[in-house]
Amino acid sequence: MVASNATTGGRASTTTRWMADSLRTTARMPLAHRCAGGEPGQMRIEIVIFDGFDELDAFGPFEVLSSAGFDVELVAVRGAGPVRSMRGVRLDLRSTLGRPDGVIVVGGGWLNRADEGSWAEAQTGVLPERLAAAAGSARWMASVCTGGMLLAAAGLLTGRNATTNRNAYDELRAYRVNVIEERVVDDGDRVTAGALTAGLDLGLWLTERELGPERATAVAAGIDFSLRSPVWTRPPTPCG
Repeated sequence: MVASNATTGGRASTTTRWMADSLRTTARMPLAHRCAGGEPGQMRIEIVIFDGFDELDAFGPFEVLSSAGFDVELVAVRGAGPVRSMRGVRLDLRSTLGRPDGVIVVGGGWLNRADEGSWAEAQTGVLPERLAAAAGSARWMASVCTGGMLLAAAGLLTGRNATTNRNAYDELRAYRVNVIEERVVDDGDRVTAGALTAGLDLGLWLTERELGPERATAVAAGIDFSLRSPVWTRPPTPCG
């Protein structure tokens, strides 16, 4: 998917170095919660969707992480079968949320209190309960947009650093979350992203975090995209 440097010469090498720099965080915090590397296919990532989900919240990170080689699947909350997005895209899902290595929960329908979407899922309580259960075995839990509100409703962001759709910052603070006004916030085993296109940033950051900057740079080149702003991270936990 990515052009070889052998065919594009020195200009490609310069471009690659620039993209690698753009994928790294800036001064405040270092990269690396990653204590050891691994092959992407060995990591299972499930993206949880539901009736009323926002399409870009789901398909943005799905595109990036699939391109990186991870085992990624869109999964349902209550049972396999059809799920319809907020704009009417219908998907026939084969699996429900299980016990993957990583979980991403998306948003949609929170701000307008839609009958279907993240707000409705928070009110029923089924998805927050299942997210809380999955967190017990997952390496990390992540969100895009108001999917962060669902992590908060599950009690998974209490006392943590996180972000969400900027129009929901005050609501997230009400869950006793320290809101960081950045596109991606990495708080160790909780990684949250802002609205919509920030899901692409999330996917690239998770790729870099798990597989290193070279793989992330290659994926970014393949989709003609790079991080729009630095990732906020907290100091890494020592490996050992």
